[in-house]
Amino acid sequence: MEGTDNVLPLRKPGDRRRRVSVATILAMSFGALVLASVGGVLALTVGANFQNTFDLLAKNGNLLIDAMDDSLRARLDRAQDAVSGLGELYREGDFEIDDSGAMNAALAGALVAAPDVAAILIYDRDGNYRGIGRAPPGDADAGQIRKIEKQPERSPEIRAALVERQQLDGLQWGDFALANGHLYANASVPLVREGAKPDGWIIAPVDLLTLSGITKELSARFETTAFIVDGEDRILAHPRLLEPRSEGWENEPTVPLARFGDPVLARFGERRPIDEFQQGASGVEFSEIEPRLDGPSSSDRDDGSVYILITKQITGYGVRPWTVGAYFTRRELGDEIMRVAWSAAIGVGALLVALIAAILLGKRLARPIRDIAAQAHMVADFNLDDVKPLPRSRVLEFDNQAAAFNAMLTGLRAFTAYVPRSLVAKLVRSGDSDARRPREALVTVMFTDICGFTGITEQLPAQDGAELLNRQFEMQCEAIDKEGGTVDKFLGDGVMAFFGAPDRLKGHGAAAVRAAVKIREALQAYNRIAIAEGRVPIRIRIGIHTGRVIVGDIGASDRVNYTIVGDTVNVSQRLQELGKLVAADAECAIVISGETAARLNGSTTLAACGKHRLRGRGEPIDVFLVEEQVTADATIEEPAQEKVAQGG
Repeated sequence: MEGTDNVLPLRKPGDRRRRVSVATILAMSFGALVLASVGGVLALTVGANFQNTFDLLAKNGNLLIDAMDDSLRARLDRAQDAVSGLGELYREGDFEIDDSGAMNAALAGALVAAPDVAAILIYDRDGNYRGIGRAPPGDADAGQIRKIEKQPERSPEIRAALVERQQLDGLQWGDFALANGHLYANASVPLVREGAKPDGWIIAPVDLLTLSGITKELSARFETTAFIVDGEDRILAHPRLLEPRSEGWENEPTVPLARFGDPVLARFGERRPIDEFQQGASGVEFSEIEPRLDGPSSSDRDDGSVYILITKQITGYGVRPWTVGAYFTRRELGDEIMRVAWSAAIGVGALLVALIAAILLGKRLARPIRDIAAQAHMVADFNLDDVKPLPRSRVLEFDNQAAAFNAMLTGLRAFTAYVPRSLVAKLVRSGDSDARRPREALVTVMFTDICGFTGITEQLPAQDGAELLNRQFEMQCEAIDKEGGTVDKFLGDGVMAFFGAPDRLKGHGAAAVRAAVKIREALQAYNRIAIAEGRVPIRIRIGIHTGRVIVGDIGASDRVNYTIVGDTVNVSQRLQELGKLVAADAECAIVISGETAARLNGSTTLAACGKHRLRGRGEPIDVFLVEEQVTADATIEEPAQEKVAQGG
């Protein structure tokens, strides 16, 4: 392009701000930047040393928390396994309540296999209990297993808990119980046969002093103070709990942190995250606490030091989450950080003037480049909602750059206001100016639907329901994008997508089936985790049909959508609905038409479902269920008529 008639104006009329070129700035700051480079090397060295120190501490902290987590779960999971196994034995008729022979033998065997369980008790519906237990510490036969004869439960708290337990099914960890000066966590399962009401409940109490033993052992090994907190405000396990209780809270089930006598944990709720540490995906958090010098405790820990806490939340063993953690003083990081700090201070003092100049000029020069690079990356990914217009600059080149970028951003946002981002990317990559013009094309259409989603979300808070739906949409869209499909729209709790437009995708029928199989695999992985965590699994129906549609910009003159219309869309939706009939109990029912099935080779195992008359259509069509995964390297044979229709 020659001349300037068609050049986009980068300044408003009358804009006479004074601007300076990059060449002038570089000439004026060259000497200062040479000196600043020395400071840069120093900064990199100091930063690397600091980061290495913190990384080493983070690794040790993760080792400590992992060791606590593993030890805790090893003890409590044995209690779960004991009651679950006994519940299964009862269901199969291996023993009866009050059958002192078979029942006591089964209970004794389970108790031997769970050394951290204090007793295994069976409660009947009248509130009576019997079972097998270990003699408590201090008894002449301490630790030995002995029979507990049938007797009524006299504790009103435990009787109230039993009434509440009758409303719950399956394995449960109840609230803590205090007995004989010891605090117990309780795992329980109902004793049920053939779907009848529970005949009783089997309960395995675990003495939480064993958890304090874990904290004491790990405190000694890692030279720290380990602890376990119930929720955010009560102590569950701590080395001090192994000592005789003489602080006035010996009869309380759990002790409030404010009264426990540990000034660090007394301010547990005021901990502050530490930015120097990487907060990993394992859920480990690094924070700091500065105890009050005038607190109610006389502990030697209350010395004004800043303490570092390493914590992690675990769930599933009580009515509230537990927090496992440990703390130590910053001084325990060692002298290495102090040596690095002193060397940094000396270097900073020597290069103070050069660093000031480097900071001022570096920020001036780097900010526009950094901003446009970051924004351009988001534009390349079509994350346009997060892109911010670049500020204008007094530097000539940067000002022109910002104006051009902002103009481009305005145009892209206007275009993507009515076209999906993934579709925009395909249209841009195609380079075809006529790609949006309505045309007839042979495509494969997919409809998905989450079975019973309304019923599932009625049991969840609104935020949790939205997050669940977003997670399912994310899994489905990822599978569709990987196979070259285009997500058209979201319909309630379902997705409509098509394959073969705007780009001419070879083997779009097979690609749609592969995408459906990927959705099934992702759903199966999700459900395994959901079931393990006690959440409701998800079931999905998918309908796929291949046929001719009108594809392109459809709508009014001032509002259009790039979409598809035609009977093929209706057929694929009806196939999805047909999944209720042909695969009612399937975790992920993939129902395809005969037209789509004809485009698959032997790598896909199909189950013929016969001919079905779909709502809105006169003639029945062949229907198949996809049973096995499509192999990644499968060769797809396309019918000759599709190749002709697509021009290849």
